[in-house]
Amino acid sequence: MKNEFLIAFALIAALVALPAVAAADTVADGTTTLKVKLALLTKLGADSLKINVDSLDGAVSLDGMVAKRETAELAKTVAAGVEGVAKVDSHLSVETPPAEGAVTRAVGEAEAEVKDGILESKVRLALVDKLGSDGFRIGTEAASGVVTLEFGAEIPDERRSMAVKAVEGIEGVTKVLSLDKH
Repeated sequence: MKNEFLIAFALIAALVALPAVAAADTVADGTTTLKVKLALLTKLGADSLKINVDSLDGAVSLDGMVAKRETAELAKTVAAGVEGVAKVDSHLSVETPPAEGAVTRAVGEAEAEVKDGILESKVRLALVDKLGSDGFRIGTEAASGVVTLEFGAEIPDERRSMAVKAVEGIEGVTKVLSLDKH
C-alpha cells in the first residue's frame, strides 16, 4: 500500500515537473531532472515538494524552500547519487517559523549539528567494527537521526546489507538511506 502511494505520488510529481522538462535544453537534461525529482520524492517524501530541480549537462541545481536543515543537506546528497549527475549546486533555503528569533534558531542549529556529529561518529565506529576496512570505504552522513550510507561499486550487496543492519541498530538512528556512488 505504501509503495503504491509512493508510485502514485511520484507520477503526480513527475507531471508537475513537466514544465521544467520542457525548459530543459536536451532530452538528457530533462531525463536527469525527472530522475533527481523522483529520487528526492522517494527518499525525502513530501519534504521535497518545494524543491525545484534544473539540469544542464550533468550539473543539477536545487532551488526552493524546505522546512528543515536536514532536508536541505539530504537533498544534495540524494541528487548527487542519481545516475548522470556530475555536480550538484544547492540553493535551498530553510523556512523560519515567524515566532523563532535568530539567536534561538542559531542555538538550535548548533545543537543539531553536534548531535549529528556524534551520531555520525557512532555510525562510523559501528561500520568499522562490523565490516573492518570496508567500513572506511562507506560514505556516511547523519542529519536528525536520518543516516545516509553511500556505497561504491566495490562494496558487494551482502556487505551493504550488513552495513545497513549495523546502522539500523544504533540508538538515535530513525532511518537509513542507501545510495550508490557514481
